[in-house]
Amino acid sequence: MPDVVVVGGGPIGVLIAALLQRSGVETSVYESRDAISRRPRAVGIHPPAVTVLRHLGLALPGARSIKRGEARDHASVLGAMNFDPPVLMHPQHLLQAELDAHVRHLRRGTPVLGVDNGAHSARVHVPGESVSARIVIAADGVDSSIRAETDAVWRRRAGSGRYLMADVDDDSELGDAAVLWFAQRGVVESFPLPSSRRRWVARAAVGTDLAQLVRERTGVRLPRTSAEATSSFRAAQHLADRWIHGRIVLLGDAAHEISPIGGQGMNLGILDAAALVPQVLSALDGGSDVLDVWQRERKQRARQAMAQAAFNMSVGTPIPAPFQPVKNLAIRGLARGPVSRGLAQAFTMTRL
Repeated sequence: MPDVVVVGGGPIGVLIAALLQRSGVETSVYESRDAISRRPRAVGIHPPAVTVLRHLGLALPGARSIKRGEARDHASVLGAMNFDPPVLMHPQHLLQAELDAHVRHLRRGTPVLGVDNGAHSARVHVPGESVSARIVIAADGVDSSIRAETDAVWRRRAGSGRYLMADVDDDSELGDAAVLWFAQRGVVESFPLPSSRRRWVARAAVGTDLAQLVRERTGVRLPRTSAEATSSFRAAQHLADRWIHGRIVLLGDAAHEISPIGGQGMNLGILDAAALVPQVLSALDGGSDVLDVWQRERKQRARQAMAQAAFNMSVGTPIPAPFQPVKNLAIRGLARGPVSRGLAQAFTMTRL
């Protein structure tokens, strides 16, 4: 019988399993998908999360460093900030593959059908068998089926919006800078990726022509292949009111959905997992209330990250044209001196 069963083999589920196994805890992971998705998802790994991954022994080969961020309105640079340590750009499917190599007892293509939450152990049902565990960690994403079996309330938080996104070959002159255009009709974000590529994201109430939005708001012309590469997503934020349910612990996106604008969701999950490991060790040794302490501390961090993400989205919303000069002036002020350093720490999650 494993001490811990992790439901969900995404980056956060595999990470917590690898960290627990490294600490001598028998841990098994079940994932319904039979292969790693290559669909563009998270790419930015912030410095505190990099520290966790390096401690596990991940090399993050080919990751691209972002040491500078710029705010623009068309060709005008409104302000800039430096990131020290840098943010590493590393596509999620590559991170997932490296994490998989650091974990044992990972069963892909094995959905968890349900969990019986007992007083002293839980029973996890998978096709053809049931497995007992002292703790079950639900890291099965925003649409967590395990969370749905509990009495957790999934509360909507401030911050939402529709965006278009594409990863394309980079023939711009933006170099290694992350650039945000605070255009009057909505924000455009651009980040360098490994292999001389760049991610483009634009807020879009309607329509699907990302290249047109980018050209109108920034003056940059995207490659023709951007149309085929474009996908859309809706940013939203939710927080589960309780993360501990008897023998079940909600982790990562199963506990909180955070807007990907700013790249905080996966990073917060990584930090949640690192903070959870010593508490699981203590709980397995008979410690009482240690998981509740973790829940209280990490929920506060989640609220902070959600507030940051909601702010990021609010400054990127369309505004009436007469107010654009005022907005630009405010952004110039935020990009100066101590305020700029504080924002850099917030954006890179060094305070979480």
